[in-house]
Amino acid sequence: MKINETKMKKAQEEALEILQNSENKAEAIVEAMEKINEVQYDEIIAEITEESQKANSDADYVSKMGLRVLSKEEKEFYEALKNDPKQAVTGNQIDIMPTSIIDITLEDIKKESGLLRHINFAPANIKKWITASKTGTYSWGALTDKIKGELTASFAVLNMEVAKLTVYMIIPKAIRDLALPFVDKYCREVLKEQLNDGLEYGCLQGSGKNQPVGIYKQIAKTNEDGTHQDKTVNTDLTSFKPKALAGAKKYLTKNGNRTIDKLTLVCHPNDEADYVAPAIYDAEGRNVSSYKNLEVVTCANNPQGKAALFIPKKYTMGLTGLSFKDYDQTLALDDVDVIVGKGYSNGRASDDNVAYVFDVTKLEEYIPTVKVISTQSEIQGA
Repeated sequence: MKINETKMKKAQEEALEILQNSENKAEAIVEAMEKINEVQYDEIIAEITEESQKANSDADYVSKMGLRVLSKEEKEFYEALKNDPKQAVTGNQIDIMPTSIIDITLEDIKKESGLLRHINFAPANIKKWITASKTGTYSWGALTDKIKGELTASFAVLNMEVAKLTVYMIIPKAIRDLALPFVDKYCREVLKEQLNDGLEYGCLQGSGKNQPVGIYKQIAKTNEDGTHQDKTVNTDLTSFKPKALAGAKKYLTKNGNRTIDKLTLVCHPNDEADYVAPAIYDAEGRNVSSYKNLEVVTCANNPQGKAALFIPKKYTMGLTGLSFKDYDQTLALDDVDVIVGKGYSNGRASDDNVAYVFDVTKLEEYIPTVKVISTQSEIQGA
């Protein structure tokens, strides 16, 4: 969703002023959140409210909208949230959002996020990850022959701490007064936007300390403060010609121990415009990369100046137990209720060689090779 930058800047300035001048910090935090969220989600609120009003008088419009048919569990959750948020979600009792809502939201996120559709999602309560790499040889022989080759696998077990992903949601009364399918739509839209940023950041830049291990971090090497060390930023990838890609491809295949048939390049949108697009497309917009199964995805959560070539579906992110409760450190606002969602998440790649990190600013603009062919008469005349 496109945010009005002018309105957002003003809201942020007002929020900062509230935080600086208020004696009640708990109330100030919520009021500041409200200021920012009003701008961030004003389009969603207006759109869903308008849709609801139109649906009340147009049955055909309702069918065209394709609103979800809610399950009994979902209806009970939204009814409690809609009628009295403090009954459903209080500081003393945490209500778990039905997993069906989370699953559908994650599916929507994967469809819309160029990055997240290339990763796997799994239950986050898995704390041990087992990775394996094959070594050895192979041999052909008759079915009754003894095994002539020996295949072995070296396994590594890494402990993973489950981190907490927090989502803040402002639920306006204008939305809670609507029919349940519209409450569902609003909650999923807000949840989708906030989870998308949190999951993208974790997958890419997560420090590994109370966060997933991002692909820009080393899995097994940590700093003194417990965060994972940054990967080396390679500077040898300057174009998408075969020779220039050789080093990256050998790194990703673990020097030939695995095959790859697809690659994804993730970068910041500004770097895609300044460096990636000029290097990968000719003047007519044709892809000139020597590796044809290469997909470029842009992500605002990617650090600017760095990019990564990574193997799709080799990073696994876990998310489970998403629960909601009232922000219990303050009094409820008159026209909104602040709901805090907490989920448990972890994530890491299967190994460090899943992603090749490089300095994207070193990419050179593609210049077509011009071949001059001399005719026989020209040679004789010379």
